[in-house]
Amino acid sequence: MEYENTQLSPEQEGYIERQKAAEARAEIADELSELADQIYGIMDEMRTLLREKAPGELRAAESYWMAHIDGALENREGNLGGSFISLQDTIRDLKDDDDQEEWE
Repeated sequence: MEYENTQLSPEQEGYIERQKAAEARAEIADELSELADQIYGIMDEMRTLLREKAPGELRAAESYWMAHIDGALENREGNLGGSFISLQDTIRDLKDDDDQEEWE
């Protein structure tokens, strides 16, 4: 009885490893997106709390520290400036396979 060679070539092994790495990076990107949604939910709670209990401080909070947090994450509010490298940039890089090889 003759057996077929079932061993993978180095190119095939490399391809499989790159695919696994890309899947892991995509999972991390999805988890980061979920965490950002949670942070935005908490910021909404903070905004509501300030609006109800300390409306005088709300405008300053929205203009400064809330804008910084938003700009560092996804800039959903469209604040001027944003962040040099935002969470959204990181998520995009994690999902972009070409960038992965650049860093390895």
